[in-house]
Amino acid sequence: MKNLRRIAAGVGVLALVLVPAISLAQGIGNPTGGSGVTSPINSISGVQDLLNRVLRIMYVIFFIIAAIFIVLAAFQYLTAGGDEEKVGKAKQMLIYAIVAIAVALIATGVSSVVTGVLGGSSL
Repeated sequence: MKNLRRIAAGVGVLALVLVPAISLAQGIGNPTGGSGVTSPINSISGVQDLLNRVLRIMYVIFFIIAAIFIVLAAFQYLTAGGDEEKVGKAKQMLIYAIVAIAVALIATGVSSVVTGVLGGSSL
């Protein structure tokens, strides 16, 4: 469990470090001023489309991780052998995974409502 927490913390720190680097990255263009790679962001709707793509990818990754946690909780429950402490940990892990999925679904719904109110396209 401690290793899993270390891995999760490492992934979180890595994400926090990489987000500014990715946001400051520039496309490769022709240095002589010719036609190079053009940016997909030409307007506000381009920014919104890019954010929607990133959010979809993040949701997929999140749900895959949540499914893995559910499988791990089930495995821990099955291998508990009647030990109340291990069964309690497995139940707690399962509850946390289900709550995390519920929060992600609510966040998806809230973002759809907000973009609908602002007049944009939804996820």
